[in-house]
Amino acid sequence: MSKQKFPIDETNTDAVKIYLKQRFAQLSWWPAEQPAKAKEEFDSLNNSPEALAAWCEKWLDAGQWRQLENAIKHG
Repeated sequence: MSKQKFPIDETNTDAVKIYLKQRFAQLSWWPAEQPAKAKEEFDSLNNSPEALAAWCEKWLDAGQWRQLENAIKHG
C-alpha cells in the first residue's frame, strides 16, 4: 500500500502491536482493503519488528501510517 513512514524496531514494536490490535477491535472494516485477510495475517506474524513493518507496508495507507506514527510518538 504505502512506503514505511517511520521505523518500526525493538523499541516500539510492542506499542505498534497494541495500537494495531486496538484498531482491529474498534473498527471492523479496518484497514479498508480486505480487513479480514489483514487481521488474519497480523495474527500470524512472528512478532519481529521486520515482520510487523512488512505487514504495515502491505496494509496501511499513508493516512493510517500517520495515525500510527502519531499514536506511537504521542501516546
